[in-house]
Amino acid sequence: MENEIDIAKLQRLKDDLPYFASNFLIIKTKNEGHIRFNFSNIQADAHRRIETRKKQGKPCKIIFLKSRQVGMSTYTEARYFSKILFNRAKNAFVLADKSDSARNIFQMTKRYYDNVPDGLKIPLLKDSTEELALSTDSSFRVGTAGSKSVGRSMTINYFHGSEVAFWSNANDIVSGMLQTIPDNNESELILESTANGTSGDGAYFYNMVQSGLDDKSDFMTLFYAWYQQHEYRRKIVEPIKWTDEELELKALYNLDDEQLAWRRAKLLSDFKGREHLFKQEYPSSIQEAFITTSNALIPLNYIEIARKNRGLNSGGLPIIIGIDPARSSDRTIITIRQGRIIHKFYRFDKMDNVRLAGIVMRLIQSINPQRVFIDYGHGTGVYDILVSQGVGSILELVQFGSSAYDSNKYANRRAEMFDKMRDWFMQDGGVFIKDQEFIEEFVRDISIIPDLKVSDSNGRYALEKKENIVKGTEIHSTDFADSLALTFASPVSYSPKGMNFNNQIQTVNKNWQQRV
Repeated sequence: MENEIDIAKLQRLKDDLPYFASNFLIIKTKNEGHIRFNFSNIQADAHRRIETRKKQGKPCKIIFLKSRQVGMSTYTEARYFSKILFNRAKNAFVLADKSDSARNIFQMTKRYYDNVPDGLKIPLLKDSTEELALSTDSSFRVGTAGSKSVGRSMTINYFHGSEVAFWSNANDIVSGMLQTIPDNNESELILESTANGTSGDGAYFYNMVQSGLDDKSDFMTLFYAWYQQHEYRRKIVEPIKWTDEELELKALYNLDDEQLAWRRAKLLSDFKGREHLFKQEYPSSIQEAFITTSNALIPLNYIEIARKNRGLNSGGLPIIIGIDPARSSDRTIITIRQGRIIHKFYRFDKMDNVRLAGIVMRLIQSINPQRVFIDYGHGTGVYDILVSQGVGSILELVQFGSSAYDSNKYANRRAEMFDKMRDWFMQDGGVFIKDQEFIEEFVRDISIIPDLKVSDSNGRYALEKKENIVKGTEIHSTDFADSLALTFASPVSYSPKGMNFNNQIQTVNKNWQQRV
């Protein structure tokens, strides 16, 4: 009976990582020295979500966008150490951005091994500064991301990429690693990093984060805001007068005063008041994490402001609709804008002309827009149907490559529309993206669009070709951005309609969204 209990306990140690960690794994902390590894709230939630994904039979390919010091490396190494300890012939490999990081990760794992009881400790065949090889033919190795071919000769069951956003050749390295990982439900890949912008070395990780937000992707993005870490609090000794921005953050993210006090102290002490650096290291949202100096058409901090600007009012201003019909692999996107507010995005993965014309007609009848702009490229059929139904006076087919209104400044209408959209985002007082349902997809589209560039000897501005913008990313087309840009295709005169948009859009949603 005693042996059966021992076997049952051993099975639990293998299957229950939080239990194994809290009983047998030792970590080193700054303040308390060596302590048992009890999962933080974030580590526990990440573990739950990863295990749920595996039970669902989905690939265990995790993209972890992190704030500083949330313990994801500590969790991942505990996870992989457990797997090589309790399984035969399994290999774990960790690739870090620099040698110091690789050494620290290896020391962490070696500490796990050194402190497990003798009854659990598998004899070592090799114990070097970068590899633990167990007598069960399982191993744990670390390396540095300095070569495109690193790790390619290995069979890797569990791969951890650390600070991937700072690898200079991340795309080549991960592509090579994927060839070494068996394609089965047991294999795991975790890529974690703080953000490093949306271009240059950081572009690959940024694209992977965006890919992992798609439910259809093999990857899953995990993100935890700084305020979700229970430790990030500071006791308040004396009353503090909060700034308007801090009060906005408090309302937007439901922060308490101790969290705000921690944020202020951290911002002043570690970042010398440089808020964009704080947001990169301790983001409140995925968008904030990528706020860095970049050549984006619209800096992400303006998009972040647009998520919070709830006090804006667009009553009485003309309603404008932009429609980007689907191409072969695109989405059909409809954007409804009124003044400074994006009221609604509609996304359809499959569409035909008759159906789209019916949808647009019901919108026209319900919300009475001043103008409806349709992309000429794949919208002529929809346009013709709507004209036949008597609403041609408010329609306009827009050719992105046609001449701009200000042809002395812009090479084409596309550049002009996107520059008008940029001015709209960056105007004094900001704008408001009211519809949050597709906010991540919209940000994903718009944030990869580079700023305008001089295109000819006359100094006219142009926008990079779409195929070049999306090249090397997980995005097929910037449909959400194109749809919004269409709402700036032509000047729209002010003609008050005297209507309540919110009531009307609620009505149209109830009446037809289930049918489309």
